Amino acid sequence: MLTRRGLRVKVMQVLYMVSQDRETGQQTASRLLKENIRNTYRSLIYLLHFLTRLAEQVQAEADRRKAKYIPSEEDLTFNTILYTNPVTEYLRNSRFLKDQMRKERLVSGDEEELVEAVYAELKAWDVYSQYQTQTSYTTEDHNRFLRALVRKFLPANEAFDQFMEDMIPTWADEEQVVLAEADTLLRVFPLSAEREATLFHADLPLEEQEFADTLLNSCLAEEERFNGLIEGRLQNWELERVSLLDRILMKMALTEFLHLPTVPVKVSINEYLEISKLYSTPKSKEFINGVLDKLMIELKASGAIIKTGRGLIE
Repeated sequence: MLTRRGLRVKVMQVLYMVSQDRETGQQTASRLLKENIRNTYRSLIYLLHFLTRLAEQVQAEADRRKAKYIPSEEDLTFNTILYTNPVTEYLRNSRFLKDQMRKERLVSGDEEELVEAVYAELKAWDVYSQYQTQTSYTTEDHNRFLRALVRKFLPANEAFDQFMEDMIPTWADEEQVVLAEADTLLRVFPLSAEREATLFHADLPLEEQEFADTLLNSCLAEEERFNGLIEGRLQNWELERVSLLDRILMKMALTEFLHLPTVPVKVSINEYLEISKLYSTPKSKEFINGVLDKLMIELKASGAIIKTGRGLIE
């Protein structure tokens, strides 16, 4: 279910933990990676489910308004657009999402109170008010609103954040990855039944699992070599002066250069630059880019970078 970027971030987080505790062996690191990926998956499943619960609150309010003894014009014309939004409608009717919610046992007795509290705050959100009062909608309008809901409203909601922390203790580490993955998914929903069956599955496809395993294991196994390669391209700097996270990102990129033959070199560089923007310092992107460019040119010239597809090395 996770994108390649999501997997890269998960590996980065495990490598960071391992760097903080040198007693952690490769087997433990692999176990931590699998656990972290599963926690991200569970968080993402619940987040999608929660969107359907908010949508159901809209319809429930519409029903209450219409059931009044003397409903007003406003009651009778209450806009249920979040309920009829094509994506929330798709998620509400998704058998696969329901199955995974049951399998992962994510719903608790406190959920109803949470949904009502978050919905009350949602109604006061100006972005939702604008969305609800529109007179016509495009697919982009629907997607834009849901992505704003996921990336802006929910992260700022204390009740939702606390609920997620109570349900998934690693939520603080998962949140940014989960929100980014949800943002990506909301751009492509609805899906075909075949694609949906693959998406709503806790286990990674074999190719993605191999990608994550290679990224983690090669970084650990070749740490000394990669440190030497990086330090040799630093100008008047010792390796220890480079932030730990920047070192990890560069070693991950080297792993992709040398051990993942189907991943284009430029894709690897661009991915780690984007990740550095999200997780490292403001100057990290420029620094990492400079070092990786030098390494890429030298490794390419020496024949160390071998890619299996046309144009992948450029």
